[in-house]
Formats: sequence, structure tokens, C-alpha cells
Amino acid sequence: MYHSIFSALSSKATIYVYTNDKEYREVFSHSKRIFLTNELEEADIVLMTDKRSLRSILYRLKVSRNVSKKPILFVTDYHFLKMSDDIVGAFYWRKGRSQLLFIKKRLQAYDIILPKEYQSFMIDAL
Repeated sequence: MYHSIFSALSSKATIYVYTNDKEYREVFSHSKRIFLTNELEEADIVLMTDKRSLRSILYRLKVSRNVSKKPILFVTDYHFLKMSDDIVGAFYWRKGRSQLLFIKKRLQAYDIILPKEYQSFMIDAL
């Protein structure tokens, strides 16, 4: 699922993802198009799965001058969307069902136009 979501967010042939979650790193290690990076500065997409990492990454992006391009921020918890206006979307579970959500204004800030199959998952605001 993340392969298609990240492909919709980035038009690059090779997508570099930064995450420090061991389970997700294992999942992405088998992808032919998504490559893991250990450096936040090299990431096209940053996947944040816990509040501590989220706060740390948001702080690093705010104070860092080494980040030449702003990575796309994506989370695995609906509540994390409220923590920063830079987070474009979330893929999470609620009542045993998967939920996908994108924030329209935030996508526009990154100049991201989603393919048709993801248009129904966009909302204007939280």
C-alpha cells in the first residue's frame, strides 16, 4: 500500500524514504522503487510512526540548514496530522479498517497533484 501512496506523492522513478521504525524499514527493504535512507537530508518522503520521532523530525527540519529540499511528511496516526501543517497525509487504522487521508492545502504547498484514484481521500481541512 505504501508503495502506491508514495508513488502518488512523488513522480520520481526512485523514492528515498526516511523512517526510523524497524517494521516499516523491513517492509521498504523489499521494494524495487522505494529506497531507505538513513539521512533526513536525503529523503524525498519522511514516514513518522510515533510522537517522539515526529517531534524530533519536525524540530530538525525547522532548525536545520542542511536540508536543501523539504521532504514530504507522512504519518501513521490521524492525531499526528494536527501537530504540523507540513504533514500532507496519513495512513492509519480505525476500528479495524484502514484509513487514508490527504489534506488538500498541504498537498498544494508541495505542488502535489494526486492521481484520480486518490482524489476521494482528500479533505479541505481537519
